Amino acid sequence: MEVTTVALLVVLFIEVVFFLLTQVNKSVSNFVSKHNVNVYPFMILIDLGKVPRLKSVSGSKKALVTMAVIGTVNFIALLYLFYRALIPSIASFFGAVVSGGSVRSPFVPVVPGVTVSITQFIYILLALSIGVALHEFFHAIAAYAAGWRVEAWGVGLLLIFPLAYVRTNEEDFKEASMKAKAAVLTAGVLANTVLFLIAMAAIPVVMAHVNTGVVILSLDTKDVTAPAVKARLPTPSLLLTINNSKIRSIADLRAVLIPNKDKEVTYVVKIRRVEIRNGVAVFRSGVLTYVLHKPAGRWRLGIIVTELPLQGTSPQLLALARFMYWFYIVNISLAVINAAPLYITDGGRLIGELLRRYNLSFLNHIIQGLTAFFVIMFLVVGLFGHL
Repeated sequence: MEVTTVALLVVLFIEVVFFLLTQVNKSVSNFVSKHNVNVYPFMILIDLGKVPRLKSVSGSKKALVTMAVIGTVNFIALLYLFYRALIPSIASFFGAVVSGGSVRSPFVPVVPGVTVSITQFIYILLALSIGVALHEFFHAIAAYAAGWRVEAWGVGLLLIFPLAYVRTNEEDFKEASMKAKAAVLTAGVLANTVLFLIAMAAIPVVMAHVNTGVVILSLDTKDVTAPAVKARLPTPSLLLTINNSKIRSIADLRAVLIPNKDKEVTYVVKIRRVEIRNGVAVFRSGVLTYVLHKPAGRWRLGIIVTELPLQGTSPQLLALARFMYWFYIVNISLAVINAAPLYITDGGRLIGELLRRYNLSFLNHIIQGLTAFFVIMFLVVGLFGHL
């Protein structure tokens, strides 16, 4: 078993033991309460201080209406994205049950050393910390605009992930209008959507300064007739040119191959052997030339490729590019998951409030119960697919 997997299990074990101690030992329970610590299964929250009640400022009602409208539109779009991924997977699950096939998961849980490397996990933690903090900050802003009391703010740990939170007054929440509840509950996912859009706009700007190339990771050895397999193309290697056409991206590769997909072609391929170190392609040879004969009716060469940064790329620029990538992934994930009806999420509370308003609480439990069941199941399936 990997060291990181063991460390993860140890952390989870400690969290469970700590929770059980607070349940069975009164002195431990009193100690954590005295120090403003709240312990739940796999989650620890620490109140860092009280938040003073601010006076309503001019224009706060208009700001609340604006946040409610934008937040609700954003919430509906995110809910659509969530079920667009989940429903086909549920259908394939029942199909797999009937036919005895394998179950595919639309989710991949982030587990350091299992589904992501430790290096990548550092970027994820940083992106997650910023995303969660601003998520809660937007909740606080909307709560103030609605005139609610924000009781406390703090930090915490959910499994191995850092948390930041604000705690609003429950009486204010219960007495608030549906418009105010929508504004406050959708404010967090709106923050993550904004951060996601910022990252999406910034990534092309950053990547434009990163020197990347198309690296052949491996060959499709299952197809012994593939041109690259027959030519015994070495891997990993950097793809330089095909018939004198420079290959700088996968789009360039497609542009060369697709027009000849129905033709018999001989490709002169120039490559350089590389070694992949920390996600960077480091040159291991000079330019090598291979001749690949492609028959008519096929355009694939039998190579498995990816785009990687090349030797000489600034480490600082590379770090920024990797962070922006994970900032993009983390914030869209936070937005979609928090919009989903999963009891503990903002979406779960909003849908629960809306259905209770129309005396449809039973429907709320059906929707959230089934959604939670399939999400947990697919997360487990996604995790075991990497073990």
